[in-house]
Amino acid sequence: MHHFPVPYPDELIYSLVARAGIRSAITSPKQLLEQVFGDRKVIATLDLPSHLSAISSLLVNTGKFDVQRLIYEHTMFPIYAPFVDESTRIRALKGMGSRSKSSVHLMLGAVASIVKTSGNFRSCFLCVAEQQQKYGESYWSRLWHLPSLPHCPIHGLLNQSSTSYHDNRHTYHLYDQIRCNIPRNNDNNDKELLHYLAKKAQEVLLLPCQKSPTKHQWSKFYNHLAHDFSCGKGTKQVSHEMIAERVIKKVAIPELAVDFNMDTNWLRTIFRHHRKAFSYLQHLTVWSAFIPDMTVSEIIKEVKKKGKANVVVTKILKPESERIEEKHIKWRNLISTTSIKKARSLSGGGALYAWLYRNDKEWLLAFNRQNYSQSAPRKKKVNWDARDRVLTKQLLRIIDQLDTVITGPRRSKNYLLKQLKHSSTLSKKLPLMPKLTSTLNRYQESTFEFQARRLTMTVMTRTQAALGMSRWQLMRSASLSEERIQPIVEKLLDWIVMESNIN
Repeated sequence: MHHFPVPYPDELIYSLVARAGIRSAITSPKQLLEQVFGDRKVIATLDLPSHLSAISSLLVNTGKFDVQRLIYEHTMFPIYAPFVDESTRIRALKGMGSRSKSSVHLMLGAVASIVKTSGNFRSCFLCVAEQQQKYGESYWSRLWHLPSLPHCPIHGLLNQSSTSYHDNRHTYHLYDQIRCNIPRNNDNNDKELLHYLAKKAQEVLLLPCQKSPTKHQWSKFYNHLAHDFSCGKGTKQVSHEMIAERVIKKVAIPELAVDFNMDTNWLRTIFRHHRKAFSYLQHLTVWSAFIPDMTVSEIIKEVKKKGKANVVVTKILKPESERIEEKHIKWRNLISTTSIKKARSLSGGGALYAWLYRNDKEWLLAFNRQNYSQSAPRKKKVNWDARDRVLTKQLLRIIDQLDTVITGPRRSKNYLLKQLKHSSTLSKKLPLMPKLTSTLNRYQESTFEFQARRLTMTVMTRTQAALGMSRWQLMRSASLSEERIQPIVEKLLDWIVMESNIN
């Protein structure tokens, strides 16, 4: 692609591709994807895009924008990178450089996190004015799309749009195409705290590419942090009540409201042994309560100083044979009256199972394998032959109705299937319904049939409106192209043009 634009500071890749489409006068979303990525199925992703190696190759003449720099300076990846394992960070980098199929959002925890990315566009009018003055055009900045933080780190509360970038999964919208309005409830009492969080989030975004701390290092950091501020109990434990008194005043985001009735609320969990990654907002909220004056870079360096996990190998002495035999007898007696699964849930049964598992695992597994209760054979709940006949008849009636209508999208196999109820379930059970499958294959609209129908609709519309019938007018109105038009449709088009010229 010629004349591909160079990204502005903090410009999202999403915005860069949208500007490339305008610069090259490309109006078709699919054609833009083909020109930029060489793939017409790429999803327009705002925060964590993939296929960035294609963008890097278009900017190779600048000698600056390799895949890693694009990820760290023009996506939302840096707000996840310091808080996930190093192996996850490396896999995410590789996924964003190539074809990830949305796996990056899963591995970074963006899907399961309580801190969600807004699907709607956000902007700052003052930032836009500065962009216009400095660059002559506006663009989408990543500072406006921090998850659950609609606050500009420079100017304050952001403007919201009712438009979602999910509305058309292949379309890249320019800033000038989206209208953002001032939010109604802008009397937030926590403006200073929101401003602090936004400034710290900006520092996280500006962190250079570096190795991520381990979960053990994060655990040690928060444990030491609690003890440094007299929130500890003994040498290792922490006082969650004292921590909550400090942090609860700093919670400015509704998603981070702490439920004290739950022993597993996020504030308790972050000060315990880390078994998962926490979002950037959870970390920033705790930092604002304990170490508000430290920079993010200094905090990350402090975390990395914490020692690695020391693996202590303890030699377990084999228990006496009499004690083991006593446990064997108890487990046999317990299994003789109930199933293995139920025995583990009984009082004392779980402890007995755990003891045997630790001290005589081979015997326990072998004994359980011989005493598994046989589950009753599952009865066939659905008569798929009868359902196949009923659904096939319904589909044929729908096809008869569609035959009387010339307008509408392509009647592909998937389109016809979605006309039935519970189409998502049916799509997984098609191998059990041969009649329905055969009907879908037989009556689905082929490419040339869809092109012919579009051409027919165009001719009818232009005839009623007394418009011209030249070849280029018909092809443009029918959304046909010289590269993909079918031979039989091309002959039909030539015949229509010839007949219109004769008349």
